Amino acid sequence: MDFTYCWILNKRTRKRCLVVVQRDVRYANYAQLFFTFASVISACVGKSGALEHCSTLHAHVIKRGFYNSNFVISSLVDCYANSGQIHDAVLLFDETSEKDTILYNSMISGYSKNLYSEDALKLFVEMREKNLSPTDHTLSAILNACSNLAMLLQGRLVHSLVIKMGSQRNVFVASALIDMYSKGGDIDAAEFVLAETSKKNSVLWTSIIMGYAQCGRGSEALELFDRWLSERTLVPDHICFTAVLTACNHAGFLDKGVEYFNKMTTNYGLSPDIDQYACLIDVYAINGNLRKARDLIEQMPCDPNYVIWSSFLSSCKIYGEVELGSEAASQLIKMEPCNAAPYLTLAHIYARKGLWNEVAEIRSLMHKRRIRKPAGWSSVEALQAKDKVVEMRLIRS
Repeated sequence: MDFTYCWILNKRTRKRCLVVVQRDVRYANYAQLFFTFASVISACVGKSGALEHCSTLHAHVIKRGFYNSNFVISSLVDCYANSGQIHDAVLLFDETSEKDTILYNSMISGYSKNLYSEDALKLFVEMREKNLSPTDHTLSAILNACSNLAMLLQGRLVHSLVIKMGSQRNVFVASALIDMYSKGGDIDAAEFVLAETSKKNSVLWTSIIMGYAQCGRGSEALELFDRWLSERTLVPDHICFTAVLTACNHAGFLDKGVEYFNKMTTNYGLSPDIDQYACLIDVYAINGNLRKARDLIEQMPCDPNYVIWSSFLSSCKIYGEVELGSEAASQLIKMEPCNAAPYLTLAHIYARKGLWNEVAEIRSLMHKRRIRKPAGWSSVEALQAKDKVVEMRLIRS
C-alpha cells in the first residue's frame, strides 16, 4: 500500500475500505498503515452507518498502536462527532494526553456541528490559553458556535482575531461571519464582510441572502437573488434555494415561494429535498393555507421530520385548527414522547376552542407520563472589559 493506494481508498465505498484494511493490514509496515488508517477514517466521516465503521477502525487503531498519533486520533474524533456520537469523541479527546492544534480543531468542530456551542467556546478559550493557533476551520466552527448562541459580542472578538490572522479572505470564514452577524441582527456588519471579501462565490451570496431573510428583509433578499441570476453572478444550488424560500417565508410571499420552488426543477434541474419542502410547507401554513400545507407534507418524497411537524403545529395554533393540529401533535409525540412542547401546544389549541375536556385529557396524559413543562430561561450577554471575555448568563423566568 502506498500514498496513491490510500488516496484510492477515499473513493471507495466504506464497506470495501474496511474489507481492504482487514485483509491487508497484516502485510503492511507501520508507515503504510498510518496513512491508510487516516484515509479510511476520513472516508467514513459524515457517511451513513459511519458509527459502526468508526468503532471497527478504532479497534484496529488500538491494536496496531496508533493511539499515540494525534493525526489518526483526530480523524476518529471527526468520525464519531459526524456520526452524532459526541460523547465518544469527547472521551477519545480526554484520553489523549498530548493534545495539539489538529486535535483541538477536530473537537471544537465536533462540538459546533452537534450544537454543543458553549463547550466549543470553552475549548477554544482553553486552546488559546495553551498558545495553540487556530486554523481557518477552527475559526469557522467558533463563529458558528457564537451564531448558535446569538453571542454577538463574542463573535466580534473572534472577528478581530480573524482579521489579525488574515483569515477574512477565506470564503468559509467570511460566510460564518455573515451568518453570525445576521443572526445577531447586525446586517450592516454582514454586508461589510461581504464587501471586503474579494473572491465572492455562491457560498457568500447564499449567506447574505439568508442574512437578509433572518433580519426580516425578505424583499431585499429576493431582489438580490433575482439580480444575481440576471447577471449570471450566481448559479443557485439546494442551499441557495433554501435561503430564497426562507426569505419568501419570512416575508409571507406565497406566490413567489411557489414560483421559486418550481423553478428549481424547471430551470435548474434540481430535485427539491426536505429543506426546500419544509420552507414551502411553512409558507403555505403561515399564510393560513393549512390544507394545502398538509397535502404537500403527504406528497413529499421523504418522510416529514420533527421540524416540519413542529412548524406545522405552530401554524395550527395560530389559526386555531383543531383537526390538523391534533394530527401534527400526535406525530410529534410519536417521535419524542417525552417532549412537553407538542402536548402544551395542542392543549392551547383546545383551550382556544373551549374544548376543556380535551385540555384535561392532555394534562392527565402529561401527568401520567411524568412530563413537565421545562423552566423558561432568558440569556444575557455580558462583556468583562478587563479580561475581554464574554459570558452567557442565564436568568430563570
